[in-house]
Amino acid sequence: MSLQPAKPVVPLHDVLLRIREDMCSRTSGPYLFIGMPDVDRMACFIGGYGECLRAFDVDEGADVLFGEWLFRIKKAWPGQGWEKAYLEEFHGDQKRALLKYLDFVAEFHTLPLEALAAIEWNGGGEHPSARTPSLVPVRPPQPTLDMLLEVRQVIGETQGRLFMFIGPIEVKRMAGFIEGYRLCLALAGARDEEYPRFERWLQEQKGVPPGQDWTLPFLQACQGDAEQAIRRLLQYAVEFRALPSSR
Repeated sequence: MSLQPAKPVVPLHDVLLRIREDMCSRTSGPYLFIGMPDVDRMACFIGGYGECLRAFDVDEGADVLFGEWLFRIKKAWPGQGWEKAYLEEFHGDQKRALLKYLDFVAEFHTLPLEALAAIEWNGGGEHPSARTPSLVPVRPPQPTLDMLLEVRQVIGETQGRLFMFIGPIEVKRMAGFIEGYRLCLALAGARDEEYPRFERWLQEQKGVPPGQDWTLPFLQACQGDAEQAIRRLLQYAVEFRALPSSR
């Protein structure tokens, strides 16, 4: 299944800076694009958005250096992940922990070209600081269900392989991954109308209460086993895609 051709994508950091601006301008959420702040969900929101950018095969230019800069220069990406470390630093304050990360994004965007060029790069090809971003999609947009089916194929039956996509296996992290992916599609003008139909089908056929997403009902149905709850979602994606009416 394919979507309508997309317009140029919105870079991830543009989205993050808009979220930061909204969080700094208001005392409480829900905030633009993310609702209430949650660093675990946000970390995977970022991952899902990036997965969509990779599917589009665009070049974000120097923005891809952010992770190296945060890790090597700022020493601010510890082994347990920024989300856990920052949340511990701020004693569970989700907003302050997330704003610390977003403040680093803002600081990165003030760096002069020579500072960007000095960041070590082992990704191959021309150093990103010398590349002009190319934000027009090379490949057509991939619907959200296609992405979920690919995740299911990659992880197979091996327990724990979901970590490749979302890190610690939690339903809210998978939900954040999907949200980031879908926002990327939407901002690029790709109308993914299939996924809302899938959500309605989950409510009508699979016991998800109206007004709720799949996370809590599936987690309860799987006796608190987050990996099995996510696998249930992925299996339902297979089942839904096989329905003639889903096309």
